Amino acid sequence: MILAAISDLHGNRPALEAVLAHLGTVDALVCCGDLVGYYPDAAWVVDRVHTLGALVVRGNHELMATGAREVPAERAAYYRIADARRALSAEQLAWLAALPASAFLARDGLTVEVRHASPWDEETYLYPDSDLGRLALPEGRWLLLGHTHHPMLRRAGAGTVANPGSVGQPRDWDPRAAYALLDTASGRWEQRRVAWDHRAYQRRMEALGLHPLAVALLGRERAAQARG
Repeated sequence: MILAAISDLHGNRPALEAVLAHLGTVDALVCCGDLVGYYPDAAWVVDRVHTLGALVVRGNHELMATGAREVPAERAAYYRIADARRALSAEQLAWLAALPASAFLARDGLTVEVRHASPWDEETYLYPDSDLGRLALPEGRWLLLGHTHHPMLRRAGAGTVANPGSVGQPRDWDPRAAYALLDTASGRWEQRRVAWDHRAYQRRMEALGLHPLAVALLGRERAAQARG
């Protein structure tokens, strides 16, 4: 089975469109959360991912959008959760509220767990250089995560932790949209990047009056180290 993994779309329609056009034929699509926040096309992104029949888990931005978690006051201006709530229909908000914290797929002797941030919560950051000592995955187990906006492929015990990176807001100083493919028959992970016109999108976001940090995070600026 060829499984495509996406994460951290954050209401960025042109980046998601670029990824879907590049994707090709896959057997399954999983999303590690954070469909909303930051950028203005939350309703379109949620509807598109839902229509595709993707296996989706909740992220911290879904928890905030549905009222399950408070929006930090100091980040409200650039998270734009209130704007996402206004853009989403009652049905879309209900769908987001019902998303699970984790989901599983089993194929070709591999068990794939999908979560947003960590095995413990939707907030802990596991970066490519993080200490994964708490994780001791058995052989044949894959843990797919998002949240950091940084691609990652690491061993943890006898298993593997992987992050496809962010579709809507990469933070590894490469503005191309990130996603990945997992071949469950061979265990091969293929990291992919897709160019899209992020500069034009930045100009559009500036014209809409988005927070400068949200605009900067679309490019290669040092602000890409910010977390959230």
